Amino acid sequence: MKAPRHDRYTGFLLLLALGTGLATAQPVIQPFTFDLVRHTLPHVEQGFLSWGDYDNDGDLDVVVTGRGAAGLHAALYRNDGKSDDETVRFTDAGAGLPPVLYSRSAWFDLDGDGDLDLVLSGSRTETPPFIPVTLLYRNDDGRLVPLEAGLEPLHSGAVAPADYDNDGDTDLLLAGIDAAGRYRGLLYRNDGGTLTLARDDLRGGTFGAAAWGDYDDDGDLDLALSGASETDGFATLLYRNDAGTLTPQATALEPVAFGSLAWGDYDDDGDLDLALSGGRLSLRFFEGTTRLYRNDGGTLQATDDDLPGILAGHLAWGDYDDDGDLDLALSGAFEAGGRRTARLLRNDGAGGFVTATFFIGAIFAATDWGDYDGDGDLDLLASGLSTAGLPFTNLYENQRQVIPPPPPPPAALQATVEGHTVHLQWDPPASGRNLTYNLRVGRAPGGHDVLPVPADPATGHLRLPRPGNVAHHTTWTLRNLPGGTYYWSVQALDPALRASAFATEGTFTVEAATGVTTAPSDRLPDRPRLHPAHPNPFRTTTTFRLELPHPQPVTLHVYNVLGARVATLHDGPAEAGTHTLRWDGRDATGRPLGAGLYVYELHTGDRLFTGKVILLP
Repeated sequence: MKAPRHDRYTGFLLLLALGTGLATAQPVIQPFTFDLVRHTLPHVEQGFLSWGDYDNDGDLDVVVTGRGAAGLHAALYRNDGKSDDETVRFTDAGAGLPPVLYSRSAWFDLDGDGDLDLVLSGSRTETPPFIPVTLLYRNDDGRLVPLEAGLEPLHSGAVAPADYDNDGDTDLLLAGIDAAGRYRGLLYRNDGGTLTLARDDLRGGTFGAAAWGDYDDDGDLDLALSGASETDGFATLLYRNDAGTLTPQATALEPVAFGSLAWGDYDDDGDLDLALSGGRLSLRFFEGTTRLYRNDGGTLQATDDDLPGILAGHLAWGDYDDDGDLDLALSGAFEAGGRRTARLLRNDGAGGFVTATFFIGAIFAATDWGDYDGDGDLDLLASGLSTAGLPFTNLYENQRQVIPPPPPPPAALQATVEGHTVHLQWDPPASGRNLTYNLRVGRAPGGHDVLPVPADPATGHLRLPRPGNVAHHTTWTLRNLPGGTYYWSVQALDPALRASAFATEGTFTVEAATGVTTAPSDRLPDRPRLHPAHPNPFRTTTTFRLELPHPQPVTLHVYNVLGARVATLHDGPAEAGTHTLRWDGRDATGRPLGAGLYVYELHTGDRLFTGKVILLP
């Protein structure tokens, strides 16, 4: 391993803090869509903010870390609502978190018991020698209990939980600097609530960020990492996930450090796009950049959107105006030691992103969307170091008057078991756009001990303000399931994180030796049925779902508008049950086809089904 570059990048960190008194103040646009409300949280910078309903009482609590007027800080605050004087009361829950700086935190359900557990990393000191820590807390009925998990102590990096191996439990990515000054990228596999080191060779994430998202639409979570690497310098890396194996890809993503990453389907075409910010070397020595990459068939292409470039800040997607598309909040500095900004960029579709509101500008900034007051719209929590050189924590309350209802629940749940693998699928709700889905699977009615979900199974209330755990997918696969009967359901979330109720629960059974295929009703259809292609229009992949009452020959062809056959998706026998066929917009030789209208024909015995799909550019 090469000698660590810790001292070099620490110099960048010190440079960011210079020039505070010289920075130019940023105006605040009025009238506000958001009100700046009084609260009892501490003012911090160079820390992190994490909303989560840890006590399952229906409102969002928050973990706050960073440096304040009294020194280093870390605490869990219980949301006790507004008092008579309109001050939002957050009460220290007495969790005993150690004060940390250069920190990251994240909520996730480690043990599948239905409540949020916590991981926290950072440094116990603000100057060398740094004392890194990585701590894991189990939530026992609202009480955080520290665990001896053996996680590598790290600071100045990233924390990102996700089920990367599709076995139902949540794994953990950690990146940062260890006690010896080495840059580390570690992936821990969750085996029944115990985290075991699976990879220790991931590059990137130190002085940076990590974000999971299925960019290639193959049903497993890929990984984006930005930051400093001992081998690559500043870098932004994309690891493709192939059935649990992460492989770095050749991309043209902007190499940055001291930045942020955020996946989100900003153009509502059914695949995940990527927003990236951070510092890059330039004629100004170190300046901020913000780039938006549109996902075209699994290829990330930089757009020409002129977004404010920031470093030492944070990006967060959220539909603040309830128009169904994702807007972008950003906060950070334009350059090292220079001006700061914080603003809300409204997504106007074809019109691009327009600054809707300025907030208080900051460096060493953190932001997190969440409906803290439970009124159905997204509020924003922000912290950082202001132009005046003072730490702050601001709570911006969304004042929208007309709140749309949550989406209806999904329908037509189907489960297909193959050995110890299950393929789950459902129909999207009849209304709603840019939806994501939370999928739960358990071994008892209403359970989610196999695939945890950060929501109340009875009410659908979200405990964690994040998009659904299977993103925009209406199919999902779980592997390596032991024999037994399983219970499952799914809910829909709109871009403002309003959640539907869970759909009527389905069941499936995995045999100890062989697999079976079942549906929620355990009945086969009485006649062949072809569901409409979804999504339609599509840009990357569309799915056809076919139900058969008995085994029979099936052919599915795709034709262009001239009547020429361009693709054959199936031609041969098919068993009774439910089948999922996918088309990726390519012809029979694998070449991408041009945008336009295509016709599909499905023959099943003596029946013929036809339909149309539109392939987007």
